[in-house]
Amino acid sequence: MRNEKYENVVAHNLKRLGIKKFEYKSHFYLSKEEISWAEDLIKRHTKPIIAISSRSKEEIKNWPIKNWMKLVSSIYKSHDIIHLGDKYEPKFDNVTRFAGMCSMRESAALLSQCQLFIGPDSLLMHMANGLDIKSIIIFGKARPVNCLGYPDNINVSLPSKDDLPSWIRLEDTDQIDDSMEQITVDSIIQHIDNAFHQESFHPSPERKHRARTT
Repeated sequence: MRNEKYENVVAHNLKRLGIKKFEYKSHFYLSKEEISWAEDLIKRHTKPIIAISSRSKEEIKNWPIKNWMKLVSSIYKSHDIIHLGDKYEPKFDNVTRFAGMCSMRESAALLSQCQLFIGPDSLLMHMANGLDIKSIIIFGKARPVNCLGYPDNINVSLPSKDDLPSWIRLEDTDQIDDSMEQITVDSIIQHIDNAFHQESFHPSPERKHRARTT
């Protein structure tokens, strides 16, 4: 159980080694073949592509399914939506579902073709960062953003009960209230609008390099 509430998880461990300067950044490399495979699958999409994943294995990290349904119904006319994740992801209308159908690397290849990722603190968050995909990560208050959130992302959080970031343990789930309900669909839509206004969505040199490196 970690007690640090303000310090990045990497900084905390590197400090013990006397290392103070570091970059909190993932790197994920795809082959040309993987990129071509993903491009072929989604070439019919004509609108800006958003990838979503609605659930983490830890229930305390998950935004309500009804909110996801409302979000999808609010944005599908202006965006194409790619649904990633495992076979336990709920089914949504108006999305292209790959959840439960792809390996980790196939999911990463599909993610590399998207302009934005929306999801919880999960493996896909790290993959998206490694591919330089702008992300909206719904943290709620289960994990402190200061410890785990990538600075390039839009990290959506809530204060904990003592107004400080917290680490909520899995065994505490019976004590969790409906705090995730406080993160509204309208607020996520606003973050989506902000993200698309901030980004040109042309691959950076680093992203192009990772896309062609085996």
